[in-house]
Amino acid sequence: MEEDREWLTKCHTRSLYAGESLVDYEDLTKDVFLVQSGEMRAVLRFSVGKEAILGTFRRGDLMGELSAIDDLSRSASLMAVTDAVVTVIPYVVFHDILRTCPGVTRALMQLLSLRIRAMNERVSELSFLDTKHRLYNALLRLSRSRGDGGGERIISPPLVHAELAEHIGSSRETVSREMSRLIREQLIERTSRAIVLKNPVELSRRISKALEG
Repeated sequence: MEEDREWLTKCHTRSLYAGESLVDYEDLTKDVFLVQSGEMRAVLRFSVGKEAILGTFRRGDLMGELSAIDDLSRSASLMAVTDAVVTVIPYVVFHDILRTCPGVTRALMQLLSLRIRAMNERVSELSFLDTKHRLYNALLRLSRSRGDGGGERIISPPLVHAELAEHIGSSRETVSREMSRLIREQLIERTSRAIVLKNPVELSRRISKALEG
């Protein structure tokens, strides 16, 4: 569409290196971002070396829309996990699209609804599960089917223990101890390329039992 091409001319791309920040917490910028390649992450930093991962974004994912909607400062930092390229959609262009494209507005509402549901799940997890069961839940949530017809799931590339700790609000040492125990129990296997969940059904069963008890 001619209108789409016109909007694209008002946007620009930005390339980031792994570890580079796109926006910081409480920035007053209002641009919206669309991930073209690589992996991005929304984080809240509490102190040096302490942060919570709020979300991970890959190709096709939208980021930074909250500040463009409510005109408040950024609620989290956005940083590149890997080398990444994003499309920068200026605030004015974003609102022009929403005003003239009802389908885009509906899709944005559905996206926000999904994110609220995911946040509710995370709040429930923090409220009702102890550290080890939060770890089991994170392993299941971050994994995907191995795709070989079996029941195993994988996290690839593998997350280091410090990253897993950030996902569940715990310490690296605690995660390391529990991961070692899961390996001894042959519930997971760690290779150079992946964390393999050998028995995801058992992890799910333990989570269900913890919620019941």
